[in-house]
Amino acid sequence: MTVELFLKDHYLRQCDAMVTGLIDEKSVVLDQTVFYPQGGGQPSDTGVLTRENESFFVSGCRRNGAEIVHVVDKPGLRIGDYVKGTIDWDRRHRLMRSHTSAHLLAHVLFSETGALITGNQLDLDQCRMDFSSQDVGRERLKDFEQKTNDLIARNLAVSTSFEKFEDAVKRPELFRLKDVLPKNLPVLRIVSIGDVDVQADGGTHVAFTKEVGGIEIFDLKNKGAENRRIYWRLSN
Repeated sequence: MTVELFLKDHYLRQCDAMVTGLIDEKSVVLDQTVFYPQGGGQPSDTGVLTRENESFFVSGCRRNGAEIVHVVDKPGLRIGDYVKGTIDWDRRHRLMRSHTSAHLLAHVLFSETGALITGNQLDLDQCRMDFSSQDVGRERLKDFEQKTNDLIARNLAVSTSFEKFEDAVKRPELFRLKDVLPKNLPVLRIVSIGDVDVQADGGTHVAFTKEVGGIEIFDLKNKGAENRRIYWRLSN
């Protein structure tokens, strides 16, 4: 099992860890990590594992049951080795900003149209979100953008908490993903943005919405009879 330090402190950039497993010579399991694995539309962290004076560059991470596997650029790490893990902070912080902006945009879409999210993908240069709608057109994009930026400017606090699954499922507002309900999780992690938005979520976020800066919505596409795909990016 890998202790996921990033769940409680999204700003933690570095940690000491021990190699507890090898999937193969370049796929390493640690006892604890600051590296976020790919999931929920958020790409994995990248960075470096350092053993004494030797560096192993991490190109990505993935979940393997209760473990997080770190993919490194060369063999050499062994079970029992002690390493220091350091994430690429500029990359992580930009993805944190994008992830928080996605929650705010999803809130605006739901509030204005009743749409649920059917898919999403965050990236460094642009993000996209699919949502259930038959009639949203481009003429509404500027309004969605302005309402999202207004929420960002309010500098709302972003916080996390944990709730038992049987209690969380009684609160439909926690689940903005259409037809998706987490399975086999006794406890759900909840992300709250001020008094505006609350969702079950496993990703990383900024502490206050002003840190997002702002967003620009730049495209909308039809993705079937009842789906639209909206594209946005951070404005700085």
